[in-house]
Amino acid sequence: MDKHAGKFPDLIYERKGAVALVTLNRPLVLNALSTALHKQLFAVLRDVKDDAAVRAMVLTGAGRGFCAGDDMKESDPRDGILPPEQETEIVWHNIVRKMRALPKPIIAAVNGIACGAGSGLVLGSDIRIASDQARFADIFIRRGIAGGAYLLTKAVGTARSLELIMTGDIIDAQEAHRLGIFNRVVPAERLIPTALDLAARLADGPQLALALSKSAVYEVQDMDLDSGLKIEERSKLSSLKSKEVQEGIIAFVDKRRASF
Repeated sequence: MDKHAGKFPDLIYERKGAVALVTLNRPLVLNALSTALHKQLFAVLRDVKDDAAVRAMVLTGAGRGFCAGDDMKESDPRDGILPPEQETEIVWHNIVRKMRALPKPIIAAVNGIACGAGSGLVLGSDIRIASDQARFADIFIRRGIAGGAYLLTKAVGTARSLELIMTGDIIDAQEAHRLGIFNRVVPAERLIPTALDLAARLADGPQLALALSKSAVYEVQDMDLDSGLKIEERSKLSSLKSKEVQEGIIAFVDKRRASF
């Protein structure tokens, strides 16, 4: 019996070999993040981290949307309920922190609209593949909330980030790809197969080197050249001590594919 059966009511967790396919499963509300779904995302990231048999993760959404952001119906001010920071913005920020700290690749397979906190889940992923039907928006300004400054600025630069933040405009998949938000755009029917194929390729790679590379890339973003090169050197020297490097070199010499 699948140990995850019934554990995540608002998620679908599937094992595809060494890849975990995680699907946000609230399609009637475009997979908006409820308090319960926030908690389930934390739990599934922990499970992926702790399961040595899982070497990569794909995150997608059920139905027409990837994720429409936080579920505003849980904090309707007409009910006298205001969204406490601990239960809204800071919570999904902490999910992004967990995603970035996960020593395994995360691929977002963006099947539809990704906005608000959903855009944060996209930008928090390591690689972003989109359906040609996907759309993206930093929509916070439409709710009177300050925009997602850090992640979006890292992806598209200051001027375009400010335009998207200040307008709350929804852009299509091709424009998001042109700006660098999406790595690539594929036909809708090819989205999950493409994401799973890439995840399987990464899962077949040298895990320590992948983990160190991921950590180093995020760490060097705000550093000067010398500091950034030192981080890269640290990662390379650490990976050189692994058995995976020995296998990689031996495989090269033997003219065969390395088995990590």
